[in-house]
Amino acid sequence: MKIGNIVSSNKIDVSIDFNVVESLDNIIQGLPTLIVGWDYIKKNYPNYDIVDRKLGSNLYWTFKKTEKRELYEEDLYLFKQSTYSHLIKDIKYVFIDPLQQKLRTIKKIIKKMYSFKKIIAYIHDDMIYLYDENTIFGIDLILLEFIGIHRSKITQIMSRITHVSLTKESIFIEYRKRIENLDNQVMYIPFLYSLENA
Repeated sequence: MKIGNIVSSNKIDVSIDFNVVESLDNIIQGLPTLIVGWDYIKKNYPNYDIVDRKLGSNLYWTFKKTEKRELYEEDLYLFKQSTYSHLIKDIKYVFIDPLQQKLRTIKKIIKKMYSFKKIIAYIHDDMIYLYDENTIFGIDLILLEFIGIHRSKITQIMSRITHVSLTKESIFIEYRKRIENLDNQVMYIPFLYSLENA
């Protein structure tokens, strides 16, 4: 799973989610791209802006570490953060709250969940996250137990409607770094899993 390109002639220490290449010829088209090096920009982009450092839609630049270290580090950090934010911008999160939501709303949510073709479920402590079709549903198991629905009943239903079931114990370590870049929002794990496993 690649989420962005970084073009640099020097080694860059970033996660494997980024396609680090030495030339623009080797980028993955359609992904946000950061070009590292003021000398390259001066030569190839004469209308560059030294303050904004945006060259076009999804195309950015920054200085090399040896040119302006503080701007390089700041720009690289901001690029990584914005790339992860861009990745989840179309994902809708719906928390199912049987105490606050009307019965009609709950029925619509359940109907929507049953219409999904390949639900990926992720159980994290007392929460279940169900993902498909750019939507994540969050279900609080403690809240359901409070209103009289036992965990075993929920897990039985889940096993019937899910395509893949993941647990914190089996998958969290693998996705920990990515989740840190998404403000530790573990609800995105089934989405990331679906990207990686198509």
